Amino acid sequence: MSNDLFYSGNYQKAAFGEFGLRIIAQSGTSTVGEKYNAIQAMEDSTITCTNAATGGDTSITSLELSAGLIIYGTFHTISCAAGKVIAYIE
Repeated sequence: MSNDLFYSGNYQKAAFGEFGLRIIAQSGTSTVGEKYNAIQAMEDSTITCTNAATGGDTSITSLELSAGLIIYGTFHTISCAAGKVIAYIE
């Protein structure tokens, strides 16, 4: 279940990972039904994900992330083909 980020308290909690996180390693996928607000590469990684964008790309395939890089959005599914990432629960 995701939290309503329109309330500043929930937004700030999500920004600092207080709703939890998932570590997704090589060949792993995210938990069905969860949404994530950020993905951080723990090491050089390749991911595929879908997001809730109202414009632009809603499906991203084989995106290469350098270690330490963080991308933000509302992500529904994440799979990690190589490396390891942290997905922060929304």
